[in-house]
Amino acid sequence: MRVAIQGTAGSFHHQAVKLWFDPSVVIVPAETFTQVFMLLKNGEADMALVAVENSIHGPLTETLDCIARYHYPITGEIYLHIHQQLIGLPGTPLENIRYVYSQPVALAQCSSYLAANLPQAKPVDYHDTTASVLYVKEQNDPQIAAVAGVDAAQEYGLAILAENIEDDAANYTRFLVIDPRGKPAADANKASLILTTNHAPGALVGALNHLASAGMNLTSLQSRPIIGDAWHYRFHLDVEVGGGHLHDTIQLIQKDGVHITVLGEYKRGKTY
Repeated sequence: MRVAIQGTAGSFHHQAVKLWFDPSVVIVPAETFTQVFMLLKNGEADMALVAVENSIHGPLTETLDCIARYHYPITGEIYLHIHQQLIGLPGTPLENIRYVYSQPVALAQCSSYLAANLPQAKPVDYHDTTASVLYVKEQNDPQIAAVAGVDAAQEYGLAILAENIEDDAANYTRFLVIDPRGKPAADANKASLILTTNHAPGALVGALNHLASAGMNLTSLQSRPIIGDAWHYRFHLDVEVGGGHLHDTIQLIQKDGVHITVLGEYKRGKTY
C-alpha cells in the first residue's frame, strides 16, 4: 500500500499515517497538497492522508480546493494533538538565532512565542516542517533554527532548543484519509459534503435548517470561491450523520435547487 502525504518521514502527516495505517505502508512524499492529489490521479499512490484544518490556524484551503476538484472519497479522519518544537544545532543559544524556518501554518501556530522569545529572529516560510529541519542540518549554521515536531528532530539528529512552543496548548490538526476506490462505511456517523446554492435569498439558511430539523450536528462550515463564477461560493460541510437519514435529508434540500455532492461517509475520528 502506497500512501501519499504532504511532507516526509518525521512529519506530522507521517505520524498520523503511523496511527491509521498498517506499519507496512510505503510513504510517498510530496511538497504540496496539490502534488499529493496528482500522485493519486497518476496512479503513483493508492491512498492519501491530508491535513484539512487546524484548531489555531483554521482551514487549509489548498486541501479543500483539491478535495472539491478531484472528488476522491473521504474514508476516515484522525485528530492529532500538535506540539511544535524549536529545533537547531545542539547548544545553540536562543539569542543567537536570526532566522526560524518552517511551513507557514506551523509558524502561525507559534507566532506569539517567537515574537516574545526570539524578537531578533525573522520567521521564514518553508514548504514543509520536516524539510526545514533538514535544511538547518545541511546549513550547519547556529543562526538558523526550525519549527517542527519531535519526530523531525529525531529523524535528523538535531536538538530541541525549546519544547512545545505552540501558542495554544489545545493545538489539534484534523487529517482526512482519501481513497479513490473508497466506499461509504456501513457504520458511518459522519459525512463530508459540498453544497452549492443558487443566488436566491436565504438558500444557504434553508439548507442548514433542513439539517437542523433532521437533528444533524454541523461540525464544520467553510466557504470557497467557485473559479469562473465571480462572487459565487461553494460550501464545505461536515455533519455527524450517515446512511439513509443523510440521503433522505439531501433529497429534501435538493428540491430547493441546492446541489449537494457527498464526499464521504465515515466513522468520526479519534483524537491522539
